[in-house]
Amino acid sequence: MTTPVRDLTRPLLAFWVADDDIYAAEDEAQALALANAIAGPGAYTLDDVMPVSAEVLDERLRDDSGRLAWTLRGLLMDQKAPGYLAGYEQ
Repeated sequence: MTTPVRDLTRPLLAFWVADDDIYAAEDEAQALALANAIAGPGAYTLDDVMPVSAEVLDERLRDDSGRLAWTLRGLLMDQKAPGYLAGYEQ
């Protein structure tokens, strides 16, 4: 099996799929495909996919000890390939 080549000229963006899951993907269709690969074919449709807002991406989140430690944008910037980014309540 060969790994698909990612177009490095297109940045990874963050997309909600359903209510609690965020995927790093190049576009909505790729986020949908990633989510359905985990949940099962047809579990979600494009109606279940929407971009994560800048406000949510930049919200400071706490680590296990309660310190403000990271943001979803930071996680997204560290993501090297499309895939699951985080479980997070909207």
